[in-house]
Amino acid sequence: MKIISLILLFALSLFADPMTKKQLHVLQTVRDVAKSIPDKNGKTYENTLSAICLTESDAGQYTIGDYKNKKSFTKASLGAMQIQVATARHVSQHVKKLSWLNTLNDTQLAGRLLGDVKLSAQVAAHYIVLLHNQRLDHFYAVSGYNGGTTNYTYYNRVMKNMDVVNHLISTGKLS
Repeated sequence: MKIISLILLFALSLFADPMTKKQLHVLQTVRDVAKSIPDKNGKTYENTLSAICLTESDAGQYTIGDYKNKKSFTKASLGAMQIQVATARHVSQHVKKLSWLNTLNDTQLAGRLLGDVKLSAQVAAHYIVLLHNQRLDHFYAVSGYNGGTTNYTYYNRVMKNMDVVNHLISTGKLS
């Protein structure tokens, strides 16, 4: 009887959703922001950005990336979408609505990227739109988000997380 109980418990754990309420909130925030930022053809990338958010920070669980090899906190990847200050500045030069970011010094901008999921999502959504508008191909745009031209490993990780996003949508946990 004890073995059957253990097997049942194990089987149920396989179907349990490991997402916390906070992670689901971060992903929903990313989705809501992304739905309002279309590319030049009117397409939005909420599923892609949700999968990127899972890939980059595990939906906000890890908000400081690649810092140990950097000399300054402002050079790290920050926030739910793992945006670097330099990337935020690049996006702000192309997106009028984000030009106010240029009034912040690097430390202030880093702090905002780190603590403001909505801002992180806005910069990321505009960035992926810029990449799609320039590269005209989903693979190259997603690869570019991670700083490369072609990055099959990163792209495959994002696509694997796209399956997670689709599951969360189909079960009503994300809209």
